[in-house]
Order: sequence, then C-alpha cells, then structure tokens
Amino acid sequence: MSKAPRNGAAKSIGAVVRKTIAAALPLAGFAAAVALLLSSQRALAHALLVRADPQPNAELTQPPDSLHFWFSEPLEEAFTGARILSAAATEIPTGAPQIDPADPTHLTLPLESIEPGVYTVVWQTLSSVDGHEWVGSFPLTILNPDGTRPAGTAVEVTVHRKEGLPPLADSLLRWLSLLGAALLAGPLAMRWLLAQSRADDHTPTPVDILISSTATVGVILLIASGWLQFLVQSMRLGGVGDIPELLLATRPGRLLLIRQTLLTAAVPLLHPNGWARILFRRSIPSGLAPRLGSVSFLLHTLLILFAFGGALIYGPNLWIFVAAIMFVSSACTELLFGGEPAWHRSFPQRTWTALLTAAALFTYAASSHAAAAPGSGWAIAADFAHLVAAAVWAGGLIFLALLLLRLHRRQAELDPDRMVPLLKRYSLAAQIAVFVLAVTGLFSSFVQLPTAASLFTTTYGQVLIIKLAIVAAILALAYFNNRAVQRAQDTVARQSTLGQFTRRVAMEAGMAAVLFISVAVLVQTPTPNLSPQSASAAPSLPFNEMAYDGDLAIHLQVDPNQVGHNRYWVHLSHPDSSDIGEVQLVRLFFSHQSGEMGQARLDLDDLGEDAFAAEGAFLNRDGEWNLSVYVRRRGMDDVLADIAVPVPSPESVQQFSRSPWRNPVPRLPAEAVVGALLIALSLVPLLWRHPLLRTSRPLYLVLTMAALLFFLGGAMLALLAFA
Repeated sequence: MSKAPRNGAAKSIGAVVRKTIAAALPLAGFAAAVALLLSSQRALAHALLVRADPQPNAELTQPPDSLHFWFSEPLEEAFTGARILSAAATEIPTGAPQIDPADPTHLTLPLESIEPGVYTVVWQTLSSVDGHEWVGSFPLTILNPDGTRPAGTAVEVTVHRKEGLPPLADSLLRWLSLLGAALLAGPLAMRWLLAQSRADDHTPTPVDILISSTATVGVILLIASGWLQFLVQSMRLGGVGDIPELLLATRPGRLLLIRQTLLTAAVPLLHPNGWARILFRRSIPSGLAPRLGSVSFLLHTLLILFAFGGALIYGPNLWIFVAAIMFVSSACTELLFGGEPAWHRSFPQRTWTALLTAAALFTYAASSHAAAAPGSGWAIAADFAHLVAAAVWAGGLIFLALLLLRLHRRQAELDPDRMVPLLKRYSLAAQIAVFVLAVTGLFSSFVQLPTAASLFTTTYGQVLIIKLAIVAAILALAYFNNRAVQRAQDTVARQSTLGQFTRRVAMEAGMAAVLFISVAVLVQTPTPNLSPQSASAAPSLPFNEMAYDGDLAIHLQVDPNQVGHNRYWVHLSHPDSSDIGEVQLVRLFFSHQSGEMGQARLDLDDLGEDAFAAEGAFLNRDGEWNLSVYVRRRGMDDVLADIAVPVPSPESVQQFSRSPWRNPVPRLPAEAVVGALLIALSLVPLLWRHPLLRTSRPLYLVLTMAALLFFLGGAMLALLAFA
C-alpha cells in the first residue's frame, strides 16, 4: 500500500527535476549571451574626427615629427589608418599608424622627413561598435624656409560627408533586417496572445502554421541581410581576403557572430518538435521544419568550428562558449521532453524562442546611436525597448494582414471565438507598444539632438521628421482600425465590414513596411550629438566633454587631466556646421567644489578654425572642478557654459571607467529626466482604464494610487530641477 505513493512521489520529483533543468538551461544560455554583450567594450557609432594636431588647414614653418588624430570613439586597429598625399597625388612614405593603448580614440601617424609643400591628410576609421567605416581628409601646408607658401593645391579626395546619407546598399540591407525583425517578433507575440485561447488539441492550426512560417521568413531575412551587410562592408574595407580578420578580430564581427548564433538556435524552435525530430527521428507534421532543423544543426557546427579555428590565429573569443551553450541548451529543452507534444509549453519553445529573439535584437541596440550618448546604459536600454516595441507592433500588424488576406482569398469563415479575442488582445498590445515607442522615441530625441534647431538643420533631424510624418499617417489609419476592433464581433460576422477592415489593415501594414525605410536610413546617419564622452578618466587619459549653450556647441579637452600643469583646448561649432561668427574672447574660469580655492581665470589663444588653447597649472588639487567656458562673439549674445571636470589624485593608479549610467541628457538636470519618466508612467492607468478594470478592480485601484504618487513625485522633481 505504501509502495505506490513512493513511486508516485518519485515520478513527481523526477518530473519537477526535469522541468527545472529544462528551464535552467535556456536561462543559463540567455544569461551567458547577455553577459557577453554587456561585457563588450563600450564604444560609439561612426568614428568622426574630433581634432588633430597639427590642426586641419594649418600652415607650419617646420614639418612635424608625427600627426595626431582624436576621434569620437574607440577604433578597430586592423582597419584604421592614415596617409599623406602630395599635390601630385602621390603617397608620401610614413611609419605605421599606431593607436594609443591608453586612449583607443587617439591615432598617431609617424612621419619621415617631408619637404615644404601642400599635402592632403587622409584618414579612415572603423567603428568598434557597429563596424561603420568613415573616411575624411584635410589639407596641411609646410611653408618654405623663407616663410612663403609653396605652389600647389590640396588633392580632392572622395570622402563621406558628415551630414550625408548612408549608401543605398547599406540602407536597403538594414531595411531587410528591420523587416526580418518585425516578421520574427510579431508572430512570436501573436503566439503569446493566442496561448490562452488554444484548444486542448495539440494539432497545429492554420494560424499556428502561419505563425511558424512567417517567423521563419523573418529569421532567414535577418541572417541573410546580416551576412550581406558584412560582405558589402568587407569589400569596401579591403576585399574578401580580410573577411576572417574582420569577422573574428573585431568587435563588430563578433557581434555579428553572436547574433547569427542566437538566430540559428531559434530556427528549430519555431516549429513543433523541431529538435525532437533531429534528435529522435520522431514523426512530426511534414513540411519545412525537419530541413530547417538540420540546417540549424549544420550552421551551429560550422560556426563553432570556424570560431575555434579563428581563435588559434586571432586569440580566444568568448562567444564560442556562448554558442556552444546556446546549441546544447536549445537541443536539451526538447531532449528532456523528447517525444511529447510539448512544443506549445512555455519553456521548451515559446519562452526560449522569445529569449533568443530578444538577445539577438539586443545586439542591434548595443551597436546603435545610443552607444554614442553619455549615459549609454540608459540610452541603449531605451533603444532596445524601442526596437522590441516597434517589431512587435509592426510585425503583429503584418502578420494580422497576412492572416486576414489568406482567409479572405480562401473564402474561409472566421471563427469568432478565436478571432475576436485575438483582435482585441493585439489591439491592446499595439496600444502598449505605441506608448513605449512614444516614450522611448522622445527620450532618444533628447539624447541625440543637442538643440531643437538641429531637428530641422541636420540630415539626421530631417530624416527623423520624415519618420514622424509616416508614423502620424499610420496612427491616423490605426484609429479607424481600432474602432473596428472595438466592434470586433460585428466586424468578423459581416463580410462587407470584414473586407473593409482587411484592406485597411493591409494598408496599415504596408505603411509600416515603408516606415522601416526611414528607420533604416536614420540608424545609419551620423547624429549631431556624436560627442566625445567625459569621464573620471585614468590619469593618462585626457578629459573630453561637449556642452551646449544656445546655438553653440563647446568641446572642451583637458590634457592630461591631472593635478598640476595641463593643456586646455576648446573648439566651437554649430550643430549644423554653419559659421559661428567672429569670436573675440574665449576665457576659462576655474573653481573647486570645496570652495576653498577661490576662482582663477585663463584666456585662450586663437589657433584658427574656431579652436582655442592655452596651458597652465590651474588644477592644483584633485577632486571635482567646475570649468566655466565664457565665449564673446561680435554682435551676438555672450555664452557661458559650465562643465564639471573630475581630476584624479596624483597617487591614483586606478583605471576609472566611463560610466554608462550617468545622465544621458547632460543639458538637462537628471531630476528633470527622472521626473518626466515618472509622469509618463503615471499615464498608464488613465490610458488603459477599461482593460484594467475588467481584469481586476483592486489592481486598478492600486495602480491608480501608484500613478498618483508617480505624478506627484515627477512633478516635484521637475520643479526642483528648474527652481
């Protein structure tokens, strides 16, 4: 009598252990992938020239021993360089370009003996975040011994324009990747929305088949566009021979490999018992699933073998171990449930697929313009939320249009018990996604646009306006579709209203696909806020910061940012690259946070090209200093910008990190940013009052009280910030 309970208990414990392991393995793989992404070196997007020594367009009486360049981000050494061309367009022999190990934004080009003449300095950089290459040039003149200017003119070099649009091929391939992300994330979201309305029958329905097939197309687009983008870029950088080094020895290449590994691991999970079919040869519905699973298995094997081989040449790559964990974890979720119709369960497939997709999309956010912002941690998080919300909204819309058009073409009758809940759930999910898009989009605009005028005067801002115009048109059409969803029972029941609704949904989905074109251009266009990042740097690193006051952008550098003697360099510019006017005076005011040192001042010398510099021992104590930059221009209002400069102690040898969690909008107080976020969150119970009341009235009351506290707290922070 006692044996049966023990067997039952043993079986129960065994089932719990199996399910626990099945849940832990995917989470371990996902955690490993995210840890790798977060541990990757932070960098910016597009390596633009910040300053050079000698200055661009300089006329020197003596040739320099070397040229120094400082860029707006860390560089990939293997694909970054500089060269000098004579007036006859011949290349002058130089030493090998070198990147400063202590400052990866600093490139040095050693020079051999050069004669007086007019030269053109050409530089090429490769971003260590997204692999965007950038080319630029400037003239440099070495005067004759008698001080006269030598004959000749600088060579015209085809370079990228700072305010220009990306190449057409890059925009097209990025559009394909965005469309693929939508086609993958949207159907997966629909699978979640359908989960509660599924019947007990495990046989895949036409809707389930459409979800799997659409998501598979999305994965294929993402993988193919990723490799094509990489191939196009490698051809521009040096040819097919540089592909292994670009793929295995650079951060952009490793990010691509991580993304492709994550996406490949998700392929079998998009179909019922995909891994079970590979591992156990169990019978599953005929179709593409077994073949895709076999391709996934083969690709994982090739990627891991290729990475192991590359590690022997270029050094160890941590992503190899993450790839192995992903591969084993993905397979073991089916191994532990082998043969069971478990494909609809939360962890073996649905949740695991969502985690893999989220991690793959995070690689895009980690290499976006958000990485260029101060406080990049917050900016990347907002960009990731923006991308996921856009993919779920647009992808779900495209899937819904495909479903309705397919049923309409087959003249199949809709099942109101399934379609009505699906339409209403998607409508609610789309509203939440649009809310997230609005909040994160507004936040990103403040991060990337230094002034309101840059929205109209820069290429980035103008593309953003086009994107917002398309979004407004989509939302106007969505208003009418949402009204039809509110009357979903009547919409589904009558063929006339259903036909009109289907056409409007298809039109809205088409506009969403067009919207991705503007997004593809926007994410590859340099922002007007590509500025060097300030930090409590190591003693050997200079301090860099960009401040904005009125119409003026002020770039301050303190080199080497130490107690004692320093060089202070200021460059003035407009975000739209227009003329700043005649500068009469640039003066620095120094004051220590303790208030015990009094205030000192230093007038900077005009170096030309709107650059000013001077030297002196004004930072005579470690700690936080406030440097006020005063600018006087003829016929214009004076400008006074305050910049906090942390100075490490002379004894300090600690390598301070550039914190990614500082205020991402330096021109606004941190309290104002947090207050605006709290006020936005307080709108949630107001926007979704009826769904929350239908779900739980006590929950709605709790959320309302929390929203009131958020609103009051946000308003108080905003008032304190501007008091």
